Amino acid sequence: PTDNPFFNTASGDFRAIWALGFRNPFTFDIQPGTGRIFCNDVGGGDYEEVNDVLPGKNYGWPTIEGPITTEVPPANYQDPIYSYPHDLGCSIIGAAFYNPANPSFPEMYRGKYFFADYCEGYMKVLDPVDGSIIETFATEINRPLAMVVTPEGDMYYLERAGIGGGSQQDNTSTDDGHLWKITFTGSGAPNVTRQPESVLVVAGESAEFSIGVSGSEPIGYQWQKDGVSIAGATGETYVITSALLGDDGVAFRCIVTNDEGTDTSEAAILSVTSNTRPVPIITTPTAGLLYQAGSTIAYSGSASDAEDGSLSNAQLTWWIDFHHDEHTHPGLAPVSGQSQGTYEIPRVGETSDNVWYRVYLQATDSEGLTQVVFQDVFPQKSEFVLNTNPPGLMINVDGKLTATPATITGAVGITRTLEAPIAQQDETNYYVFEDWADGSTAEFFTFNIPEQPLSLIANYQGTALGTGDGLLGRYWSDQDQTFDGAPTLQRIDEQIDFNWGNDSPDDLITNDFFTARWSGFIRPLLTEDYTFYTISDDGVRLWVDDQLIIDQWMPQAPTEWSGTISLEAGVNYPILIEYFEQQGGAFMQLFWENPKTGRQLIPALQMLRPDLVLAIGDNQEDRALKVFPVPADTELWIEYQTVSFSRLSLSIHNLLGQVVWHSEATPGQEFLQWRIDLENWPTGTYITRLVSKEGIAVRSFIKR
Repeated sequence: PTDNPFFNTASGDFRAIWALGFRNPFTFDIQPGTGRIFCNDVGGGDYEEVNDVLPGKNYGWPTIEGPITTEVPPANYQDPIYSYPHDLGCSIIGAAFYNPANPSFPEMYRGKYFFADYCEGYMKVLDPVDGSIIETFATEINRPLAMVVTPEGDMYYLERAGIGGGSQQDNTSTDDGHLWKITFTGSGAPNVTRQPESVLVVAGESAEFSIGVSGSEPIGYQWQKDGVSIAGATGETYVITSALLGDDGVAFRCIVTNDEGTDTSEAAILSVTSNTRPVPIITTPTAGLLYQAGSTIAYSGSASDAEDGSLSNAQLTWWIDFHHDEHTHPGLAPVSGQSQGTYEIPRVGETSDNVWYRVYLQATDSEGLTQVVFQDVFPQKSEFVLNTNPPGLMINVDGKLTATPATITGAVGITRTLEAPIAQQDETNYYVFEDWADGSTAEFFTFNIPEQPLSLIANYQGTALGTGDGLLGRYWSDQDQTFDGAPTLQRIDEQIDFNWGNDSPDDLITNDFFTARWSGFIRPLLTEDYTFYTISDDGVRLWVDDQLIIDQWMPQAPTEWSGTISLEAGVNYPILIEYFEQQGGAFMQLFWENPKTGRQLIPALQMLRPDLVLAIGDNQEDRALKVFPVPADTELWIEYQTVSFSRLSLSIHNLLGQVVWHSEATPGQEFLQWRIDLENWPTGTYITRLVSKEGIAVRSFIKR
């Protein structure tokens, strides 16, 4: 669509991009009536996010995860409307706006946003107006996956169940997943949400039955054996410490009650046998074996049974889980019918050093009794050391910003990714990546951890940050593309990033037919060609270093324009922006971009209002700026004497701030003189402004 945010700045399929900077936007919903898009972005190591998806916005990954702190934001950065750290959950899912055609939930839920956490099993309600949490709507959901609101006002959600981690064993550990329907009845009567499961045990072994229940507290539990209540069995779980052969075929169920009602679980059957469990034995891998990523694990084993004797290969099942901290990932899927095999360890995957592979062998006898044994295989570890020059900067390691110096341990052979951020900053300096210590200029590269420790150093060039706080903004009401009289409003604007819609910048300013002028200085952080972008509705003009680089003085819908100019790091360059709003929407943004750091709103620190720039030529003996005669008639002379300078610009402005005359001088000259013909100039007061990298000098004169 032609109104896509990058339609005019990208080509091909890239024009279809609506927003960027996500890690894993797993689920989202569009709010009926408003069209707002809320996206649940599953985090890496730190935060889960709910993002209000807006056109052209960048949501920060991998530079920023969760709310921004000290990171350098990308262009058009947008913070999440809500985020939570990993001590409150691990994987955000959902999602659903509660805006049905026929709402049945109480008023407090209407227009709100529902999401859940897969690991912690809760569902929360978020206010899309301010991003606050209204309440925890539900708890103890056995791995929620998704939810939807029906036109009739009910809600459905999927409960996956399982042991978690995503392994093949997890995927086949239970068939107790459910689809639940939530309706509002005003009742808190108990409801069995997880049924007890039937079990087969050997006589003398323990047997356990448990249920899950929702409803108003307190809830009472009473387990029954073949319909008869068991004394003292009044909890969510009932355990038989030693099953008897006489209990074979007995049915167990639980009755739950509270002040508002009763519910009864399904019956679970206890099967008890005098048979014995089979005995599996893993021959390989052996204890103490270490692996390297990219190698293979060979496994072999057998099993015997007291009643059946040696078991066949068909009665053996192997699988391998990859363990990371306290959870697992799928490795080798369950495979039956073999006594040996191999598993290739991937190089790409979990980069933590707290990892290992667990090789399982399960044997099943003719009666269906099973027994599982396992052998752990741990990684051979090595380390690499990260540093920056100057020290203390950040390096992106596997998608996560890491402070240096850092010593990182990992499995030998695992593939790691490093990225030196092209730009970063601390409280006083701005740093741009130059190269690695080996001379490589690639910011991003991958490598496999070697057996021997490795040292890596990224070199950066630093520039002092500016000390600004924005530009001087002056606003005029009731102006049709003019700036007549004194401004109605004067203030400091930290950034030029305004979407006033059909409103105005302030109550003092009219909604339509107003003008604005921003002035001051910009201080580039790099010596580069800078491209300036304006997006305006309506007209805009932009002068940088007294050069008019954008001139689009006309009514228009929000339209992007650009102009490019070469700038030197650390130099204060005058900037002037003029804007008019005619009718309808009002919009004005100012960006800059250079080949190294990309496009961004000009930071407030790099924009200095006029009174913050040091004056020159007033109290320094080695500099003198003279403007004569004053008043002037037909000609004006300007003289400037200095020991040396790197660059100099001289301009004359009328009282509207418009440049009426301009000149530049090349470095190295000690005495400069200009003669200006004023024969055809209108009478009035003019401002002469001389600019060098040290600052400015200003003189006024009257043309008679």
